[in-house]
Amino acid sequence: MKRVWPGAGFYISLLLFALASSSASAIDFSKPVNKILIEGASRADKNTVRFYIHSKTGKPYNAKTTQEDIRRVYKLGFFDDIRLDVREDPDGLTLTFIFTEKPFVREKILTGAKEVDESTIQEKLKTKKGTYFRQDFIPWDEAKIKQIYRNKGYYFTEVRTVVHKLDNNQVDVEYIVDEGKKIIIGKVIFRGNEAFSNKTLQGQIETKAAKWTSVISGGGGLKKDALKADVLRLESFYHDNGYIKVKVKDPVVEIDKEKRKIYIRFSITENSQYHVGDISIQGDEVYSKEELLESITLKKGDVFNRSVFRKNIFNITDLYSQKGYAFANVKPRIIPNDAARTVSVNVTPMKGRKVYIGKIIITGNNRTRDRVIRRQFLLQEGELFDSEKLRISRQRINSLAYFESVEIEQKSRQEEDLIDIELKVIERQTGQFSFSVGYSSVETIVLQGQLRWTNLMGRGQNLSLTVNTSSRRNDYSVSFTEPALFDRRLSGGIDVFNREFQYDAFRSRRGGGSLRVGRGLGQYTWGRLGYKYENNNVIILKKENASFFLRRQEGKRTSGSFYPSVTYDDRNDPFNPTKGKKIYGYAQLSGFGGNEKFYKLIAEYTQYRSIFFDFVGMFHAKAARADGYSGRDLPVFESFFMGGPRSVRGFTYRDIGPLDENGEAIGGEALLQFNLELQYSFTKFFRGFLFYDRGNVYSKNDKGNNTTDKFYDLGDMRHSWGVGIHFFSPMGPISIAYGFKLDKRKNETPSEFHFTIGGAF
Repeated sequence: MKRVWPGAGFYISLLLFALASSSASAIDFSKPVNKILIEGASRADKNTVRFYIHSKTGKPYNAKTTQEDIRRVYKLGFFDDIRLDVREDPDGLTLTFIFTEKPFVREKILTGAKEVDESTIQEKLKTKKGTYFRQDFIPWDEAKIKQIYRNKGYYFTEVRTVVHKLDNNQVDVEYIVDEGKKIIIGKVIFRGNEAFSNKTLQGQIETKAAKWTSVISGGGGLKKDALKADVLRLESFYHDNGYIKVKVKDPVVEIDKEKRKIYIRFSITENSQYHVGDISIQGDEVYSKEELLESITLKKGDVFNRSVFRKNIFNITDLYSQKGYAFANVKPRIIPNDAARTVSVNVTPMKGRKVYIGKIIITGNNRTRDRVIRRQFLLQEGELFDSEKLRISRQRINSLAYFESVEIEQKSRQEEDLIDIELKVIERQTGQFSFSVGYSSVETIVLQGQLRWTNLMGRGQNLSLTVNTSSRRNDYSVSFTEPALFDRRLSGGIDVFNREFQYDAFRSRRGGGSLRVGRGLGQYTWGRLGYKYENNNVIILKKENASFFLRRQEGKRTSGSFYPSVTYDDRNDPFNPTKGKKIYGYAQLSGFGGNEKFYKLIAEYTQYRSIFFDFVGMFHAKAARADGYSGRDLPVFESFFMGGPRSVRGFTYRDIGPLDENGEAIGGEALLQFNLELQYSFTKFFRGFLFYDRGNVYSKNDKGNNTTDKFYDLGDMRHSWGVGIHFFSPMGPISIAYGFKLDKRKNETPSEFHFTIGGAF
């Protein structure tokens, strides 16, 4: 292949010299350029080429300009050779640029790649299908392939490239890979560490020696980027334990070709450990010295921790930003005392000027109306900036569950003392038709269909039509909610439902409707009040064998109930939370229409907390009490039952709670339930968990000795453990769990499988 430009430059220089010296009379270069022609550019866009040619018609010919034209066009990378032909016409000079185009890449072929996915390699290469072939890209591509293999532990991979010439000036580029044998990390060695064991330091870095599990996980290989980061990780670990003058040298990497192993050695000079000495901070008219000191969790005599100190500085900066000082600068000064091995800390806040909100810009909301989002903002344009209100605003928008992601960018207009807030959202599908099939040992096949809009026509309204059916269940419901009446924190809704469930001894049919209103009582708190009217029917399946309790419950009844509730919810996500808590209180009083008179009280508490890495802990507790009044019994269809995916997993409603004299489940008047989960996020949409559940239903009507009339007896509870997954699918959150009884009784199954669609506890 020609090395084109130097040849072209030489050719032009020689031509110009010849024309100027021996054939000057043949062409009159004083004539203007009359035409500029382009030949040979079949694939390249001629307009693009003309853009880089600065020689113009009507202007005098200039040899230097034409040389620069050729140089600029050649840099485009489209051509192997560029020549210039000059002809004299009566009206002037005709310049013809004659191009020899580079071949076009028809296909990229990867041969011999087995241990690395081909798409992973292809997307990293500079040579692209459907572009001009660049010979200078080949060494880069070969080096990139080798790097990809090195990150997988293949240090002796060889790559050669063959270019296959085809018709129509096309080529196929074939990369032939000889992977070689994989080399794994045999051992990671630490030298100079006295304060911390090798095992402790190994836990701080990403680079690990290969284990038997590396075959599955793909670990045990050396990544150079990770190795560089490991040096910083070790230094940070020492800094957080008082060793502020630690030195970690670049690791030494030794390769044993015969054993196909890598040995890595970190050399550490720890030096002395330092403790916190005097702490001084300057107060001002915004915060006193004492108020600022409360933000510094490091105390005199503590081991100095750089990360904690950095967080303390951030907390002080955030305090000022909550008062409008968005550009506050807190200057920390660390003064080591080598003799005393202490670190004195001096903090100087520089608050700057107050800043106000400029424009609030919302992008990405193609369906959702601006006002639906803006009413979640606690800040308004022209208002004093407050970082805490901004964080809460983002959380409130995220909790709407209309968006895949919610990002806020602050754009400073410091010269005007303004900050523009740009909210970027990516909408998720909020109009859904879902159909699912589940299974439980009680209901066998469970079919669920739902037509649901959680953001109806972009107005933030919620409309759902739901059908649940199984061998025991037939439920139908329509629900509509307006979450922001008059664009205020007022909600309203209406429900119409028909529910039927067949227990072992009776069938319960319930149909009716409800009206709901709600009001925001705080940043995370809502109060609601509803009225519900129902027609209820209890049908005994085997009257001749029915217990006295069930026979008293038989027949048609009506009930009208008021049901107030209060909810506090600061979880960071309604479906897939990692932190925050939800507290729920509910009361129902029947007797306002209809012939039933009963009350019901329910209290729930749920806490999520990030533990370490991607692990999340969840604790849930629920207590409930219900009974009749004015001489009326609690209806069996209002009694509490337990067992299943949202209570104590591993059990069915038959296993927990009171039984009549025939051994039939009849529900109880009190309930106590605890759930613990350890969750791990594999991806944003997929989470596995271990769980321990404990609970019971209590009643004074138990005849089967299956529970106790001593309500909330912590010693008389059933319990289980198990595993499961949470998956956020297009049809909504799905949970699959398998629970195992820890106190299996006679005639009970040892375990139960559960499948549900819906949110978290």
